[in-house]
Amino acid sequence: MSNWWPLALLVCIPLIILLYMLKQKAREYPFSSGMLWREIYNNIEATKPWDKLKKNLLMILQILTVLLLILALMAPYLKHGGRRYDNVVIVIDTSASMGIRYNENRTRMEEAIDRACDYVDSLNETAQVTILTSNQEAGIIRAGVTEKAELRNALRELTVTDLSGDTTPAVSVVQSMANQWEQYDAVFLTDTPVELGNLQAQVINLYSDYKNLSMDYISYGTEYDEDGNASLTVIGKITNGTQEDVTTDVNLYGDDVLLMVQSVQVPANGSQIVYFQGVAFDGRVLMAEINNKDDLDADNRAYATQNFETRKKALLVTNDNMFLEKAIVNMAWVDLYKTNQLSAVGQEDAYDLYIFDGMVPDTLPEQGNLIYINPPAGGDIQVTAPIQNVSLVFTDTEITKYVADFSFGASEAKEYERPIWADSFISSGSGCVGYYGENAGRRLAVIGFDLHQSDLALQAEFPILISNLMEYMMVSGMVSEDDYETGDKIVFNGVLNGSDLTVCNPSGEETTLAAAVTTTAYTDTGQAGIYSVTQTVDNEEKQEWFAVRFPVDAESHQDGEAITETETVGEDEKNLTGGRELRNLIVLLILLALAVEWFVYVRQH
Repeated sequence: MSNWWPLALLVCIPLIILLYMLKQKAREYPFSSGMLWREIYNNIEATKPWDKLKKNLLMILQILTVLLLILALMAPYLKHGGRRYDNVVIVIDTSASMGIRYNENRTRMEEAIDRACDYVDSLNETAQVTILTSNQEAGIIRAGVTEKAELRNALRELTVTDLSGDTTPAVSVVQSMANQWEQYDAVFLTDTPVELGNLQAQVINLYSDYKNLSMDYISYGTEYDEDGNASLTVIGKITNGTQEDVTTDVNLYGDDVLLMVQSVQVPANGSQIVYFQGVAFDGRVLMAEINNKDDLDADNRAYATQNFETRKKALLVTNDNMFLEKAIVNMAWVDLYKTNQLSAVGQEDAYDLYIFDGMVPDTLPEQGNLIYINPPAGGDIQVTAPIQNVSLVFTDTEITKYVADFSFGASEAKEYERPIWADSFISSGSGCVGYYGENAGRRLAVIGFDLHQSDLALQAEFPILISNLMEYMMVSGMVSEDDYETGDKIVFNGVLNGSDLTVCNPSGEETTLAAAVTTTAYTDTGQAGIYSVTQTVDNEEKQEWFAVRFPVDAESHQDGEAITETETVGEDEKNLTGGRELRNLIVLLILLALAVEWFVYVRQH
């Protein structure tokens, strides 16, 4: 029983009995004959207010109705062998694998929600329930709610995400809650193993055998025929998670228009590359889709965005640096301009990149990124010590791809005090000889030696470094990359004097970010698909697209044996312990008793 105060209503039962013992008042009638004097005794008895209690079906039904009403108010329940808890936490795994089909009628997520709703119904009326979701992070959906209708509605509103993850992030959250309670129950509904540590909880394993093909990714390249006509070659990878070979058609779409269809055979528990050659497409978005129906629909599509390369302008301010000039000129997408006069760096001619070789202007241009090569000390560039005849090495960074750990010699160099916002990419042991980074929306790099006083320009690694550096300094647009995975954080390269950036996700929901965001990243990448980012600069709207792919490696092909071995509650465990409320059943009995009472009353009268 949840409540005991309704027992006070038992006082109503004696009142009902007294009502049936109470006689109606006798009415007097005059008689002319004395033959009825013998009835005087009986009449005297009839005037008494009380009578002997007789069997009466209506009275029994009314007493039964009151008893049932009292019982309903006491909120009885069946324990089902479990305990009753004042505090309950329900954790629902919303990671992408929960979208896998559990049986013919529902997904794992739908099964989890149904079981959670049944569990909520089985709890006592005073139980305070908290609902959490978990994938890469844990989120609180409801906290300390006792109203069951609200809890059921909150559970029914939950949806599976395209994020990788499991219920592990929720364990520490539940543990901190449990430390505040004397007694509680925690339930985790998931399809992956979870380490509970010291936390006492039930883990409901929703893993189910399934068959799945995944479209892992697509990429493309441009080819030209003898006449100079361009076409695309699109390459995609398909992985088969079943125990048998599968033959499937793969559709290639361009901006939602079907371009080509290829048939491919994928070996059991293996992968296969599919090729689309001679694709005539000059739009924005490519999508490859598997035709076969399987148990996970979300990973049947992969996307790629076609970027139209824009030319960039760079100004090299130098007295003479043929090594650097030649390395940049070989980049077809860069228009290089050269001068030896700092006065040529004006406010009107805008460049995407300024390279100052051995000199620093008094006034910097308002826009454009900066590279300083062997700059003199002063201003924001702080020299800590000059060094001579030193061996320098490239550290492992994003602008030293393919040349990391390469060493070279320099007869003279400078060590710098590295700003807090920068990373070192050239070192002389413990000293920083070159650094790069982004500050106040502008990218900047410093190289602390004259290229003529080193053997770097003679090495094959030199053009690779310059290529990496130019790509970093002159990003082609607001988006640094055109391919991400769900859950990635993205920093856009907005123009400082432009409008705020508007990011639109595949569902059409928009998010506004400040221009040239450097500390706050866009994090709403929970859906796989095509996103767009828009900014207005000088009354001209610029829009770019990028793809966010499904986390195939983590979510599409689970190791069923590992999951089964670590389960806490077996697959055959269909019901959570928590008791079953009897109030609804008792209310039905009350209505039945009232119906019988009405029927008996009509028959008697």
